[in-house]
Amino acid sequence: MTSEPTSTELLAETTRSLGAMHRNQVHRDPWPALEAFDPAAYPEALRRHAAWHWMARARAEHGSVLQFSAVTHALTRARAPVEILGALARLITDEVRHVELCARTAEAFYPEAKSDEAPADFFAWRAPKAPWRDAPKDDDRASLFAWASRAILTACCLGETLSKPMLEAVATVATDPLPRAAAEQILRDEQFHARFGWESLAVIAPRLDDGGRAALQEQLAKSLAGFERTTCGKVRIEDLAGSEMAIVPGEEADEPNLGTLSERQFAMIFYATLEHEIFPALKELGLDPEAAWARRAGYPAPKGREPAAESRG
Repeated sequence: MTSEPTSTELLAETTRSLGAMHRNQVHRDPWPALEAFDPAAYPEALRRHAAWHWMARARAEHGSVLQFSAVTHALTRARAPVEILGALARLITDEVRHVELCARTAEAFYPEAKSDEAPADFFAWRAPKAPWRDAPKDDDRASLFAWASRAILTACCLGETLSKPMLEAVATVATDPLPRAAAEQILRDEQFHARFGWESLAVIAPRLDDGGRAALQEQLAKSLAGFERTTCGKVRIEDLAGSEMAIVPGEEADEPNLGTLSERQFAMIFYATLEHEIFPALKELGLDPEAAWARRAGYPAPKGREPAAESRG
């Protein structure tokens, strides 16, 4: 049985030509100055905590590569409009970029993990798993569109929309230029990804039959349950009654922060985004978010997703 690969293996050079192809696609924005980060400027415990946080995010982004590849495959078989496929191609490229950004940021924070004394699994890389069943094996368009609608709802309309304010908060609290630059680069992409989700679902939803729409509504309840549990941890909406958001800008912070948020901060962002952004958009699509929210308690958190509060942010 082979051991899990590490981030070093995933980031290793391959060939000169493949490296050039990769960089031309992935390094579109000015790359953060990773080499400018000074580990000696921060306590080891702080850097280690941040490295775990950013490595978890890198693994979650790797999962998104898998998820969007699966959606692309299904919609290609469904003979969906090519404009949707073209947009999905960019999403996959973006997620590969996020994997590299997050993993290299984590390694910059905690270079000690590469020493002989460090735990062997500090940067271990598990195989990603999608938080849904595989797409139908046949080429029935109705079934494929129904499956894709549920995947897009989960990955983009919920996941990517939630990522936007969370990454904004990560960039805000960071006291160092490296995590701030990494979060801001990912944020620009997540805004596009969320818009893709709402736009493409608006195109696909009218193609669904009654069974497909019922399954989409049911998926909404399952996904809300999963995101609440993996994003908020033990914090629930009733625990936040009367609370105010506490996102202190890095320049005003009393202590250094390398781009991490507390469980309570993640929860506050989660519930506020649902209320003010996600639920209204779901209603425009003809879904019933309140009914789905009421049903969410009956579903377990889906397997195969990194906790968002430790990963995507």
